[in-house]
Amino acid sequence: MIKHHKHKAERAARTPFKRLFLGALAAAGVLAAACGWLSLHQQSVLDRENELDQQVARLEQELAGWQSSFQRQQQELEQQQAELDQAEKTIDLLSQYSMASPSGEAPEYAALFPDFYAPPFDGEAVTGGKVCCLTFDDGPSPNTDRILEILDRYGVKATFFVVGRTGEADQERMRRIVAAGHAIGMHSWSHDYNKVYASVEDFLAEFDRLYQWIYEITGVYPSVFRFPGGSINSYDRGVYQEIIAEMTRRGFVYYDWNASAQDATRTPRPASDIAQDCLKGVGRDLVVVLAHDSAARTTTADALPAIIEGYQAAGYTFAAITPGVTPV
Repeated sequence: MIKHHKHKAERAARTPFKRLFLGALAAAGVLAAACGWLSLHQQSVLDRENELDQQVARLEQELAGWQSSFQRQQQELEQQQAELDQAEKTIDLLSQYSMASPSGEAPEYAALFPDFYAPPFDGEAVTGGKVCCLTFDDGPSPNTDRILEILDRYGVKATFFVVGRTGEADQERMRRIVAAGHAIGMHSWSHDYNKVYASVEDFLAEFDRLYQWIYEITGVYPSVFRFPGGSINSYDRGVYQEIIAEMTRRGFVYYDWNASAQDATRTPRPASDIAQDCLKGVGRDLVVVLAHDSAARTTTADALPAIIEGYQAAGYTFAAITPGVTPV
């Protein structure tokens, strides 16, 4: 009886311990399950974060592509706007210098000289700052030989606006100008202001004659020209608008200047003074220098090395004038 009670007491003592053990075991199972769930959840979160990182990287890459595309489109738009602005300026200029009569009909001189049209220009535009275009009017002459030698020595290309000289030596000089890679332009046949500016018809006759002569001698049709005395002078005030409109219609481009040798004087100026005046263009992006190539302008050739070296020292490059050069 006593032993029975003893076993009963032992079982009663083990029961709470067993319950605690089972509870602990259950709790450990729950904890293990929770840890497993947390581990899986954490891995899922990491996978999700990696996926999000990849999506963010893709979005950033796409955004960079969109930004690059937007910048290209913006640049194209700005370029198109610049071209549109230039076209509007051209339209305004042509409307200002309209060749049409009040009745809207083209003047009779538009039908004159049907072969007098500029050749197509397929060259490149002269862009960027610090470009100097040396130009020489009224040649060719004996001075042309010295000028060509100096230009060749410095590796510089220039532009010669010639007049109608028929001597054999002058014809050879015209050929040398073209062969050396310089530009040749028109400056009227006679350089007689009274003849050149008597009427639009007379202007066209002067320049057509020179145009055909240059081609006959050199094999090159010029596309640029310079008005004797500049585009607006005391001789052409009544006709210059019509002349500009008609020459522009025929595809020719005229060039004035924004720096001058001031060498169209009765007696030759000192070479140092000529060089000093020519170098007054330093500071402009595009400088078109006016100098003269007639026989009496010996000191102009003397000044040429100082002019070239002065612009080179200021960081300028040199270019011959083509329709790709913006007129000044």
